Amino acid sequence: MAEEPKTVDIKDMLHFKTGNIALPVLETILNTIPFELGFCDENDEFQWFTDNGHRVYKRSKETFGKNVLGLHHGGARPQVQELLKQFHAGTKDNFEFLLDLDGRKIYISFYAVHDENGKYLGCFDFTGDITELQQMKETAKVIPPMDAIKAKEAAEKLTDKDS
Repeated sequence: MAEEPKTVDIKDMLHFKTGNIALPVLETILNTIPFELGFCDENDEFQWFTDNGHRVYKRSKETFGKNVLGLHHGGARPQVQELLKQFHAGTKDNFEFLLDLDGRKIYISFYAVHDENGKYLGCFDFTGDITELQQMKETAKVIPPMDAIKAKEAAEKLTDKDS
């Protein structure tokens, strides 16, 4: 009988279908992303979050193992409960919305996580302050793709000359 491939080895190297990465490097990458990420398990208990200084909602390790409904204010609980019910049943895969909070535009997205057999593994959330992104979209000139490639090549040539 063939041995199942390991996903983490003794050197904390994670092995995915798409490549390998060291666990400390992956953690650093996740904490570098300027958005909040979090995960609740199949029992709707909060298990993990990124800690990068860009948090909209403060989190603490004391929330680990707590039911996600208890982490939301009373007015949001019925909606969260219904969303989780749909995630568990597989009738909904994601839910996203924008929120105005203290003059900032906040993007929040929730995703159901199912394995390849359809078993519910939990819920993943993605939250971020997109105020600057929206301002960039409104004010920035969009560079046509070919111009962007030419600009990159020109910058690389300048860098090569400086070396």
